[in-house]
Amino acid sequence: MSTVRHRAAILAASLVLVSIALPRASLPVRADDPDVNGAIAQQQQMEQQLAAQRAKLASLVRSQADLGASLEQLTSTIDAVGVAIQDAEQRLAALAAALDRSRSELADYRDQIVNLSVDLGRIAAQIDTTKIDLAQREALLEDHLRTTYEQSQVSVLEVLLSSQSLGEAASQLTDLMSLSDDDRLLADGIRTTRRQLEVRQATLQDGRQTLSDLEQSTVARAQELDAQQKALDAARAALAVKKAQLVELQKEQQSQLTAAIHDADAYRQRIAEQEAALAGQDALVARLKDEANKLDIAYRGRFGWPLHGDFVVTQEFGRTQYEYFHSGIDIAYLTPICGGPIYAAADGVVLADGRPNLDYGDTAIGVILGHSQRLQTWYWHLSREVVDVGQVVKVGDLIGYEGATGWATGCHLHFQVMFDGQPVNPRNYLP
Repeated sequence: MSTVRHRAAILAASLVLVSIALPRASLPVRADDPDVNGAIAQQQQMEQQLAAQRAKLASLVRSQADLGASLEQLTSTIDAVGVAIQDAEQRLAALAAALDRSRSELADYRDQIVNLSVDLGRIAAQIDTTKIDLAQREALLEDHLRTTYEQSQVSVLEVLLSSQSLGEAASQLTDLMSLSDDDRLLADGIRTTRRQLEVRQATLQDGRQTLSDLEQSTVARAQELDAQQKALDAARAALAVKKAQLVELQKEQQSQLTAAIHDADAYRQRIAEQEAALAGQDALVARLKDEANKLDIAYRGRFGWPLHGDFVVTQEFGRTQYEYFHSGIDIAYLTPICGGPIYAAADGVVLADGRPNLDYGDTAIGVILGHSQRLQTWYWHLSREVVDVGQVVKVGDLIGYEGATGWATGCHLHFQVMFDGQPVNPRNYLP
């Protein structure tokens, strides 16, 4: 055997010995060595979690936008003339419940963000552990390679010149340059760990950016909820003022009506008057039918409130607690207390004025306007009227003054809309 061959053989043997002699026990090959697929699966799971958080945030934003729009609408409604207080109270209660739900959803969302932060902290800790593991693996492999190189005293040129053929030289060089199985596994593990580290670092970077955005959005949502709470409180206070005004106006009316009801004779008289008024209404409709037929078939104009300024609806259309059906709505001025101006609610012609139902015991001063062959408006309990039968009026024209003539508990206007000879809810026509 030549000297070169002998040294090559010694070198091959020394590589094996070096492989055995180096302290591999410090980083053995483990069953749980880095798994890139696991890191990718973790990344995908985190992406799904972030997408769910973004979707939840978008839902919260939409809910708060809807709530804000509803609050604005309610505020406008409360500020509007002729507000239906009972309906406004119901809407206010519904909005308060919606605001409470939004606060609860935001609290749950904050908890989810905390959980997301914990998950990101776990990934950060895994990255730190992986970096330490990677450094140890790289140091160990580097140590193996350095020791192998130091043990080798044979140059590549010597191998080539001493070999009988290129095939023999290649075989010897392969033996010289090859790593042990453990070192190959160690190198593969390093590559896998590096890839796993890249995936987790990308996951952490995306997660932290999204977490920052979500936390900022949460702060904005909380501020918006606080603003909406203030708007709700302001709407509640405004509605309370309106309700207090209504209660004050109704006190006198209710006391007079209650006193009459306690008097059996007066109560029977009241029922008789109501029955007579209904009969008179039917007769009045029939009497005015010929005059109404001279008008257009349909009304195409607009409607306005018959009172202008500071007023409130004291009685809505429909069944009442006093066992009779209210055929219109009662409206009363807050200022002036009595005698305020009454205006035409729509363009039309005066079909009746004075005391149109006097033949049936109703002494109320009233005005009836015809707007088409099918549509009329009635204005009752006036203190006086300022129009004449046949007069053409436009919406907003003065037709009389608020009063308490006829059977009325307090100064107000009874406003009634008749369609095809039957009373219908005036709110269906009013702005």
